[in-house]
Amino acid sequence: MSKRRRRWPWALLSLVVLLGLAKVTLLDRAAEARGEYVIDLPALHRAATAAGPLPSVVEVERVGTFAFPRTLVVAGDGFKMHKMVLLAHRIVWPDRSVIIDTAMAPSATAKMPGSAADPAAYERLEKAMKVASAIVCTHEHQDHVGGIASAPDPAAIAKQVRLTREQLQSPKLERGEFRPGALAELAPLDYQGVYAVAPGVVLQKAPGHSPGSQLVYVELADGKRFLFVGDIAWSKDNIRLQRGRPAIATLLMKEDRPAVAAQLKALGQLPPDVHVVVAHDPVALEQDLAAGLYRQGFSGI
Repeated sequence: MSKRRRRWPWALLSLVVLLGLAKVTLLDRAAEARGEYVIDLPALHRAATAAGPLPSVVEVERVGTFAFPRTLVVAGDGFKMHKMVLLAHRIVWPDRSVIIDTAMAPSATAKMPGSAADPAAYERLEKAMKVASAIVCTHEHQDHVGGIASAPDPAAIAKQVRLTREQLQSPKLERGEFRPGALAELAPLDYQGVYAVAPGVVLQKAPGHSPGSQLVYVELADGKRFLFVGDIAWSKDNIRLQRGRPAIATLLMKEDRPAVAAQLKALGQLPPDVHVVVAHDPVALEQDLAAGLYRQGFSGI
């Protein structure tokens, strides 16, 4: 037997081992937490209830859908395509409203894998942004700030937008998607600890998935409590299983995986009456709608 023939089984075995190691390392293994992330519920509650009437209802618009392989969502969960949703939420008082996340325009949604857009829902979102008291985003990725970026009249919403300094300065903010001059109109929001955007709506920084990631805590007049977590989790299973995205997703998005793992741990320890809102989970959305937690569609627009 020639040397070449004797070597090929070992070369094949080495390739199989390398592929196996790559699969485990890049697709199957979730990150270990680094340090501790504290969700300061007492401080969030105090800030939410410090002044003014609390909001009465949370509304949601499903602006679009897209899909990723399941293993990119929850490490090690296989390659079946996993449907995800693009959402915008609206916190409503009798005399004002606050928008949480602005999804993205139908033209931008079309670039996402397996996507479908709802132009009517996006049109309602655009109208709601113009009359909102404030617009906040859980983080600076395009599928969360895209409504701001694509606003046809940036000056009409500039005073309402509360993007943080970390979000505006982040390398993950796709500046080319904003209309010319739009970013120059926006004053950065600076805060430490927690910050009340309005009675019942409070921010807490949570860098990891992106430098500008933050929690948005909402407390309603009837006592319901919500925590909007953006993309710390893409599915409620990330929290339930304590298993985040795989390393390959981290490499693509350049997120701080150990920081995100610490945040997932903190979310898993919340009391059951704090309702965690995961931005892209369609199953959780349907369950929340069935439970009457949200009003579907932005009303009065």
